[in-house]
This record gives sequence, C-alpha cells and structure tokens, in this order.
Amino acid sequence: MEITKIPLGDNLVNFILLGSLLLLIISRFLLIPKDEPIFRFRSIPTENENFTLYVAICSFVYTVILSLTLLPFFTIVIPFYNTEALRFISLFIILTIYQVSSYTLGNGFLLILGKNKEYQNNYNNRFIFLFIKLFIVILLCFTIYYTNIPSHFTPFIVLGTISFLLIIEWIWLMFFIKNQIKLPGYYEFLYLCIFEILPALYVLKLVFLGDKL
Repeated sequence: MEITKIPLGDNLVNFILLGSLLLLIISRFLLIPKDEPIFRFRSIPTENENFTLYVAICSFVYTVILSLTLLPFFTIVIPFYNTEALRFISLFIILTIYQVSSYTLGNGFLLILGKNKEYQNNYNNRFIFLFIKLFIVILLCFTIYYTNIPSHFTPFIVLGTISFLLIIEWIWLMFFIKNQIKLPGYYEFLYLCIFEILPALYVLKLVFLGDKL
C-alpha cells in the first residue's frame, strides 16, 4: 500500500494534532477538580455534568486523532471532489457514526438486560478504555507523522496496534458481561458481534481496503 507521509500538509497536521491536544488539556483542568489525580476519576459520579462533558471531549479528540492516524491508509476515491481534506472529513464522519452507534446501542442493550448499577460500572470502565486508546492513538499519530519509520511498515504497526486494543477491550467486555450482568451466552455473543466486532471490522476494511472494494 503506497501512502503519503503528510497527506494534509505539515501545517494542517500540526494544527489538528496540537489543537486537539490543547483542547484535551484545557478541558481537563477546567472540568475536573484540581485536587483529582490526572488519571483517576473514581470519586467523580458519572452523573456529574462536567465529567460527562469531559468524556464527550475526550471522545471527540480521540476520533479526530484516530482519523488523522488512519488518513494515509484511507485511499478510497470520493467522486467530483477528491481531496485529502474531504477524505479526512469523511473519515471523521464514518468514525463518529461508528463510535456513537456502537457505544449508544451497546450500552442500551446492556441497560435493558442488566441493572442500573452494572450499567454505571460499564460506563466508568469504558471511559478508562477510551483514555487508554486515546493515549495510544496519540503515540501512533506521532509515529506516523513525526518519525522516520519506513512507510511500508506503518500499515502493519497501525492495524496491529488498533486490532490489539480492540481485542483487549472485547475480552474485557466478554468477562464484564459474564461476571457482572450474567447474561446467557447467546446474548453475550450477540452483543459482541452486532455492536462491537462487526462494525469495527467493517470500518477497518473500509480504511485499509477501500481502494480495492
């Protein structure tokens, strides 16, 4: 797969990445109490509006940086106006739809079959996974755009890292559903396939094989 090192140009890449990081840092210190450790939010209730807004900002920044990370591999041709900026926007929209639909429908599924307390535990733990994925995606973005790693290695690094993160999250979800909500095996398998595995596989296929579809 032939990729371009800086598909959007140096200045725009720097603006998107640094702007996203700045938004993340500012929101952390404005929305979360200063006496809270930076990476621990156990004492903050999930009903807290500031915490909910901070999670939404983290999700937005994660999607933006993930779009920037995957952009060099997203080679699908957009009719009439095929530019890198439009491909970035299209990829961001695709990832946003995937994130929102998977998270909302999946949590709704667990809320219907489980209890409210179990749902809140799932909410907290999913945020922890979001923060871990955000940190690793930032490292991947720096690796792609600001290091001298040969371009023919980067698809394997990105795909392998993202796949590993998803598999770890799916394994945790499987044990969480089995141990906390205690769903029958059929519902556990149904949840993972419909709301987690199939959407993620489709998005990865669209990104890495878009030019071959």
